[in-house]
Amino acid sequence: MVRGHFLTHWHRWILILFVNQFLFASLSLSEGNTIRYQTNEEGAPGTVIGTLAKDMSLSLSSSKTNFRMMKQFNDSFIRVRESDGELTVGERIDRERICRHTPQCLITFDVVNFSKDRYKLIHVAVEIRDINDNSPEFPNKESIVEISENAAVGSRVPLDPAADADVGSNYIQSYQISVNSHFTIDVLLRADGVKYAELVLMKELDRETQSSYTVDLVATDGGHPFRSGSTKITILVTDFNDNSPVFDQNSFSVTLPEDAPVGTVILNLNAVDADDGLNGEVVYGFGKQVSHEIRQLFQVDHKSGRLTLRSPVDFEEKTTYELDVQATDLGANPSPSLCKIIIHITDVNDNAPEISITPMTSMTTGIAYISEAADKDSLVALISTQDRDSGVNSQVHCSLYGHDHFKLRQAYEDSYMIVTAASLDRERISEYNLTVMAEDFRVPPNEEDHSVHNQAQR
Repeated sequence: MVRGHFLTHWHRWILILFVNQFLFASLSLSEGNTIRYQTNEEGAPGTVIGTLAKDMSLSLSSSKTNFRMMKQFNDSFIRVRESDGELTVGERIDRERICRHTPQCLITFDVVNFSKDRYKLIHVAVEIRDINDNSPEFPNKESIVEISENAAVGSRVPLDPAADADVGSNYIQSYQISVNSHFTIDVLLRADGVKYAELVLMKELDRETQSSYTVDLVATDGGHPFRSGSTKITILVTDFNDNSPVFDQNSFSVTLPEDAPVGTVILNLNAVDADDGLNGEVVYGFGKQVSHEIRQLFQVDHKSGRLTLRSPVDFEEKTTYELDVQATDLGANPSPSLCKIIIHITDVNDNAPEISITPMTSMTTGIAYISEAADKDSLVALISTQDRDSGVNSQVHCSLYGHDHFKLRQAYEDSYMIVTAASLDRERISEYNLTVMAEDFRVPPNEEDHSVHNQAQR
């Protein structure tokens, strides 16, 4: 994540103007299309996804180059065969890596189809389908929880949730506990979409009769075939302590901007215990089921109950965190109380737009060629943009500066084309300096500029 109030990045490429009949410079624009495909993650390189010529009923010329993939930000995952537009997997696609927190995973790119004296810009969207390649996994193979022997029937103890990197039906669907006489579980859903179980007391406890219980907790996903993971839980029955700490509120929902500095106070928690002496002295900490990730980002003061930001957060990485803070007295056999806190991270426009420019006839990176005989609206280069912010902060507007012989035309939401706007005469002007500026809607906007330098050649 890039932080700052005004972000600028320069990139230079060369547009060289000269006469050459071989160039695709006299092509005029045909109506574009969007086509969608699906492929499973983890497919072997070379796996065929589809063929543009066949699927779009496009006629092919005798040229070896009928299709060309425009340079994109993720162009290593998909390959395009130039003769017929066959799409294949380029490198192994791990959905959990490229689309970590999103229910739908799309790889989008643009392909140019050349046909006689026209070209067609095709927008391709490939959905990466999740396969059930991850099993639910608990943070520990064995764990210990405590419950007071005077706990009322219906008392609850949160348990560590299992993790599963898959999504949808391949994610955890259920928890089960081994049969026993005193405990059951209730499965709940956190604000961030994580399913977890709480241990529920069904029958009064008697420590003198039985001081501990052992149960197995199993998490199962909904894949076909399903996968599961388990953990062994030892439940210790403790002597009772008259009173437990009581929080001012049992739960809080707060917002935190992603650019909040480390040390920002998120909440001042307070719990009171009616007992005297050590039995009434309260200390604070995270609940046992709070993940390592959350402990790295947030911290709670042991004595004051103040919850603060420990490390920077990033809206683009994760938008919601749910955690439990427990209050415990210092008496013998304490019974902790829990306060649930949901932290919503708000987006801040802290990312500058990115630009990728692909000259149509480039033989060398950063160099484009065009014929002086090119018709008006001939394609010179394709521009792709992206902004890692979200919502209105991710919307990008492109502008072209430098000469009115060229103009920008929007192709799709995140794609533009540089096209000719007038007749060209190499004897009068043989090179152009153009600048493409991408701006988001921040005030002042984040910007990225690409400067185009044109050099004469004979």
